[in-house]
Amino acid sequence: MRIVPRMDAGFVALFRHHAWASDRLFAACEGLPADHLEFVVQGTFGGLGATLRHLVEAEERYVAGLRGQVAPGPDAAGGIDRPVPPEALGPSVRVLRRRAAASAAALVELAEKTEPDAVVKATHLGEPAMVRAITFFIQVLDHGGEHRAQVRHSLTILGYDPPDIDGWVPGSVGSTSSSSSSRSSGSPCLRHRSVNFAICASSM
Repeated sequence: MRIVPRMDAGFVALFRHHAWASDRLFAACEGLPADHLEFVVQGTFGGLGATLRHLVEAEERYVAGLRGQVAPGPDAAGGIDRPVPPEALGPSVRVLRRRAAASAAALVELAEKTEPDAVVKATHLGEPAMVRAITFFIQVLDHGGEHRAQVRHSLTILGYDPPDIDGWVPGSVGSTSSSSSSRSSGSPCLRHRSVNFAICASSM
């Protein structure tokens, strides 16, 4: 009997951290006012809200691509998905957070069961293509990290202290500490540095 290898536990842990980090960031942004969601920092994808929406929609396409499904919108294997002015968010951050969590859970499941050398049917540059599954997984982590950094940068420019989402944070998959603190897992509060107030998300 041939033993079919699966991705190792360390690989899957990367996607558990990805899910955790994205959820903390979306949770922190839930209570932002509309003008802050429309805020644009030069060199980033677009408005803060548009960046959150792009992150969600792209990951939904990656999940569809890994499942061999035809994804709506730009090519699942990489296309142009620029925000259309005005920089309105569209779905609320709370709705986007739920969609992001669903995609993140699907990615963990796919990472657990996908064979390392798997190839899936996808659309690239408008044409059918065979794409290695690992290409999608790499893109998920690279794309997610890039746009989370852009959102955190935008929040900093707006005067907020963005949530810590690195691997050292208690509650993160990468952390060896399970102690609870203001930096731990859960719904973080977004604190403004110059005004004495904090925005705290409700639990999903």
